[in-house]
This record gives sequence, C-alpha cells and structure tokens, in this order.
Amino acid sequence: MTGGRRVVVSRRPPVLAGRGTPCPPGDLPGGPPGGPPGVPAIVGLQLRQALRTVGAVAGLLVGVPVLAARVPGLWAWVALSVAVQCAWVGLSLLQLRRAERLER
Repeated sequence: MTGGRRVVVSRRPPVLAGRGTPCPPGDLPGGPPGGPPGVPAIVGLQLRQALRTVGAVAGLLVGVPVLAARVPGLWAWVALSVAVQCAWVGLSLLQLRRAERLER
C-alpha cells in the first residue's frame, strides 16, 4: 500500500448487471414506467441541451464578425471582444448547470 488515506464508504456500491446479482429495476436503462428516467433518457436530454448550446456558439461565431464589420471605432472592438469572452463563460456555466440538473 502506498500509505494513502482510507475513505469510509457509507453504503455498499450497487452491483453491476452481469456481475453477481442483477441491478434493481430503477437502475435499468429506460427506467420503470412512471419512475425516474434511465441512463439513455438522461443522455438524450443532455444531447439535446448540448445541441442548443452548440447552436448558441455557432450564432456567436457567425454574428460577432458580422457585427464587428458594421461597428467602426477601436473602443467598440474592445467592448465587443470583452462581451464575447463573457458570453463564452456564461454559455459554459449554463451548459454545466443544465446538464447537472438533468442528471438529478
């Protein structure tokens, strides 16, 4: 042993299907009818959300050069550059929060 710190596990981790006992019905892909969604459903929801974010990024990538071509002046370019960076950070945080919310 490398002398690492021991971690206390509060409950036993679930057994994977095909290795011992089968998974409970709530853990099966698709989930039970009326129950929580399974992994494929969550992945589908996250994929749709990611595609919306990609659409917003594409809109920024196309819209910013068009807007920059029409805006004269150095300070407008500086403001536009700062605004684009803030938009990237905002989109990334929004994507992260929505993906985590869909997993709950």
